[in-house]
Amino acid sequence: MSLLTVWLTTFGVALLSALVPVVNIEIYLLGASALAPSAFVVPLIVAATAGQMLGKTAMYYMGMGVLKLPGTRWKVAMEKVNSHMEQHPRMGGALVFASASVGLPPFYIMSVAAGAARMNLAWFIVLGSLGRLIRFGVIVAVPQLFKGGFHL
Repeated sequence: MSLLTVWLTTFGVALLSALVPVVNIEIYLLGASALAPSAFVVPLIVAATAGQMLGKTAMYYMGMGVLKLPGTRWKVAMEKVNSHMEQHPRMGGALVFASASVGLPPFYIMSVAAGAARMNLAWFIVLGSLGRLIRFGVIVAVPQLFKGGFHL
C-alpha cells in the first residue's frame, strides 16, 4: 500500500471518528501501525491529527451555534460546561489540551463546549492539535516498539 493511500485513509477515518463517536481512531491507528513500516509512523500521526482537528473544528462550530446540535440533552449538557468554562476562563485551554491528549473529559464534548464558550479558535486548534499529536504519537509508537521497527 502506498504512503498516499495510507495517509488519505487515515485522514478519512480520523475525520469520521471526530464526528461519529462510535468510530474509534485509536483502534484504527493501533492496527495500521502494527501493519505499517516504520517510515509510515509520522504520516500516520500527522494524518490522524489533521483529520481529527478538522472534525473537531466542525464540532467547535456546533457549539457556537453555527451548526445545529441534535436533541435537547446536548443543549443542556453544553450549557453546564459552558457555564463552568466562563467561570474559569484559563481552565478552558488546559481542559482542551488534557482532553485532546488523554481523553478526559471526552474531546468530542470539549470541542463543542469550547465553541459554546467562544474559546479563541486558534488556541483551540493549537492546543487540540498538540494534544492529539501526543496521544496519537504514543498510540502509533506502541505497536512499532513491539515489532522492533521503531527506536527511541
